[in-house]
Amino acid sequence: MADLRAQLRVAVHYRLSLRRAGGKGRGTTENLSERGAMVSLDVDPPLVAGEMIELEIELPGYGSLAVPAKVRWASTVLPGMTGVEFTLPVSPVLLAHIAQLITTGIDEAEAR
Repeated sequence: MADLRAQLRVAVHYRLSLRRAGGKGRGTTENLSERGAMVSLDVDPPLVAGEMIELEIELPGYGSLAVPAKVRWASTVLPGMTGVEFTLPVSPVLLAHIAQLITTGIDEAEAR
């Protein structure tokens, strides 16, 4: 089955924290694209589609970057696995970082 996503995704595991109306959580990115991410979260209660959140992603060489996002899906099979869409406009710092990862072909081990 072909992948129909419009944006390239880069598999990287960056630490992150989560803020939401109902509290906080922690987790990691599983992948990043210019429009969103798949993240693995430790948060209770679980996130729900449509929920607005803020991710604080630890970018190597930059530090902590606040990224507002909307929950697009939350897995019912893999607890904590969640897809988010970044709220527009997406941070130029994050976009430049993702573009660099895509163009340099950096692998996951180097991106930690």
